[in-house]
Amino acid sequence: MRKHYSVLIFVTDGIEDIETISSIDILNRSNINVILVSLNNKREIICAYGTKIISDLFFNQITKINFKNIVAIILPGGLQASKFFQKNIFLLKFLKKIKNTNRIIGAICAAPAMVISANNLFPNAKMTGYLGLKYLIPYQQWVKYPVYWDDKYKLLTAQSVKYAITFNLKLVQIILGEKTSLKIEKEL
Repeated sequence: MRKHYSVLIFVTDGIEDIETISSIDILNRSNINVILVSLNNKREIICAYGTKIISDLFFNQITKINFKNIVAIILPGGLQASKFFQKNIFLLKFLKKIKNTNRIIGAICAAPAMVISANNLFPNAKMTGYLGLKYLIPYQQWVKYPVYWDDKYKLLTAQSVKYAITFNLKLVQIILGEKTSLKIEKEL
């Protein structure tokens, strides 16, 4: 019997369209359940370039989720969204709690620098992120790779929308193995 895995994707107005949609698409293709969690208490989310998505639940409903099957949390990028995530006390408390449960935290583009690094959530983890915000990530933590997986700290990061598919295929590989990731990649 195959285990049923779920991934939480945190959303708010201004998230980067392709980073968000590619996560939803690739995880769904991999039979991983995707749960879109709205942080701004709006069901309809308007992405940075106008794409509209519908969240599954609001952040204050997160206690209704069965966390046994949650294997990862994703923070899509987008400057507006990352600024909102960066200052959201409830999200930051949640991420600190999740980080100690051996679950994966993924962040793309602006989110690694503006949310993860700016709030010192992973002070020793290696990461990458949007090149224009590289200065916000301490030199000793920065890696030059477009997508980087820090297995020790369970942190997956990517530089930009250009690498969103690679980021998500890496997430599938981490959760379900290389065979499944390669299968999905061939279908794209």
